[in-house]
Amino acid sequence: MNSIYLTGTAGSGKSQLTSVLTNSFLEIDKEVIAVNLDPGVSNLPYSPDIDIRDFVNINEIMDKYNLGPNGAVILATDLIASKINDINDLIQSYNPDYVFFDTPGQIELFAFRSSGPFFVQNINDQGRVNIFLCDSTLVVKPENFISIALLSNSIKLQLKIPQICVLSKTDLIKDDNLLKWADDPTEIFNNLPKNGEIYDLTSRIANNLLEADLFDELIPVSSMNNQGIVEILALLSRILNRGD
Repeated sequence: MNSIYLTGTAGSGKSQLTSVLTNSFLEIDKEVIAVNLDPGVSNLPYSPDIDIRDFVNINEIMDKYNLGPNGAVILATDLIASKINDINDLIQSYNPDYVFFDTPGQIELFAFRSSGPFFVQNINDQGRVNIFLCDSTLVVKPENFISIALLSNSIKLQLKIPQICVLSKTDLIKDDNLLKWADDPTEIFNNLPKNGEIYDLTSRIANNLLEADLFDELIPVSSMNNQGIVEILALLSRILNRGD
């Protein structure tokens, strides 16, 4: 069994891509299940085979611990790790080839608190990979693009598993500059403001990322028209199955 995690900022399209990818695997006769790990989500574009909301109830946590919505989501996300044995047992009952984990919208709760990496490292699998979504509607400014590149590397550092980076919602892109940056990060210098503190900071960070080869390849993806899905499937096969 192989585990595939989808991470990214809130609203980056994790759940929609989970739906598209699970269907793509089903179409090639793979046994695949989807696991929702977001205890605060209200609607999903797919029917999860395993749903953390069956184990952790936000409203009950708010009432029991006298917490507001934000505090309840934090505690609920931490409680995911306590359900690892139950989730492992459920996954094994399906005996899948692949499991897609749709992670919480608040990426910092899953990746930067100890519960998220603990969960990733303690799922009973043979291979694992993370798909990090860069929201194209969020990274239209050069400084945002560089900030998300830093976040992407931070997630890789926290989860300690192979990572694929995608530029999501490309059907909404109205500026060709973003695709140029994704294809060649050095192009970003042509669009930085040429003076002031912001230029100094962003150019220094960009140069450091380039020198350390930390700008990951970005696959343009759209869950609406299936752009990039074939490329993701090929990369997943190469990482998890060595191309088989």
